Amino acid sequence: MMQRKPFRLEIVSSGGINSSVLFDAPPQGGPRISQVHEAHLAELYRQIHQHAGDSITFSCLPHRIAGHSCLAVKLSGDRGTVNLLLTVTGNLRWPQPEEYAHSPRWYINVPDAVDAVYLVRELAETLS
Repeated sequence: MMQRKPFRLEIVSSGGINSSVLFDAPPQGGPRISQVHEAHLAELYRQIHQHAGDSITFSCLPHRIAGHSCLAVKLSGDRGTVNLLLTVTGNLRWPQPEEYAHSPRWYINVPDAVDAVYLVRELAETLS
């Protein structure tokens, strides 16, 4: 049986983490996020709650698209559904403000599998 080990996301000053990754993952330690990326994450949560509501169910399905590893994340709530496509591209890209204004289907690029796993875990822990 697989069990999730609980963790507390540590927010650190922007100079304390490599800015090209979303989460810092030190050996024998929990994940850390910079203040800048935490602000983007907080905006993502706000947008998800605005479009989906408060009682959110969470599902995740892996894909390969154009040679990239992806996770399709579906967040359904009492107001609607938000779809996220997390794609491992080697760089980090958050949705832009104008993208949030359109349909609730947003694309997030992450540098590597560590960021994809921690982002999914953080979404699941925070929104479920």
